Amino acid sequence: MTAIRKPGKINDNTTLIDYGYEGVARVAGVYLVEAEKTCLIDSGSKEGASQIIKTLEELSVFPPDYVVLTHSHFDHSQGIPIMRKRAKKEQKTFEVLASENGISLLEDQSFNKYFEPKKSFENIKDVSPLKEGDKIDLEGLTLKIFDIPGHSKDHIAILDEKNKNVFVGDAIGVKVGDNAFLSPVVPHTWNTDDYYASLDKLRQMDYESLCLANFGYIYDTEAKEILDESRDICDREWRILETAEEKGKLDDMDYIVDSFLTEFNPVIPEFKIEKFMMRFLLGSVNSVRKLMRKEPVAVANIILEQTLKWHVLGYKIYKNLD
Repeated sequence: MTAIRKPGKINDNTTLIDYGYEGVARVAGVYLVEAEKTCLIDSGSKEGASQIIKTLEELSVFPPDYVVLTHSHFDHSQGIPIMRKRAKKEQKTFEVLASENGISLLEDQSFNKYFEPKKSFENIKDVSPLKEGDKIDLEGLTLKIFDIPGHSKDHIAILDEKNKNVFVGDAIGVKVGDNAFLSPVVPHTWNTDDYYASLDKLRQMDYESLCLANFGYIYDTEAKEILDESRDICDREWRILETAEEKGKLDDMDYIVDSFLTEFNPVIPEFKIEKFMMRFLLGSVNSVRKLMRKEPVAVANIILEQTLKWHVLGYKIYKNLD
């Protein structure tokens, strides 16, 4: 795979910022686009906002002129309240933009309980609506908006027309390694037909590279081939879920995870834990497991199981099973 999966410059105008999702590096990121004006693609999670702000300050671009949200899920939008508070403290402002289909979801973020039932989410208002074909002028670089629902009903793609680089958020899935790809099926507005149509739309776009929120910059021929790969992964994972439903095992996560590992045999990178508390908790758990003569738990396995839980729930809601 021709990809860059580490933070830093990915082209003359764009920087990948790793915000360390849940304290784990190289799982989720946002992108800073710079011309005469600056634009941040997504705002990350509440917990990751401080790292994003720190990086933007180091680059002398906080706050950016614009923050564009690819969609309204918490790990893309909940950084906004933190960033707004910090900007206000410095007597500065920035404009937040998102799909017109996502304004109501941003104003009522309670649906994110599907992902994190124990967390609270702050509603986000005063967001400028975007529609298909709109352009954001960064004075030297133009960003064009495309609707690409499926993963969520409000998902958009943002095309940097100068660099022919398109930001696709989570629309085609999660790919954190050459052979570690998960489909974009999640609650609560997943739509299979919309997803297929969005892949077709992306195929018709004039782009040469592609940026994933989870995680990295894909270029060369792989930037087009990844769309077919995404559909293949999604179709095969969907069949796993259908089989689990037929066997009455949709709630058996051991079965779901084992089925996924058997089907795909992924090579999942061992992620770096950046936060001390996360390292401490994982170390404590594995110390107990060692005493019990059990295999240690890897971060990659935790992330995989959590993500597949969301996929099961997205499938259930789509099939009216939940």
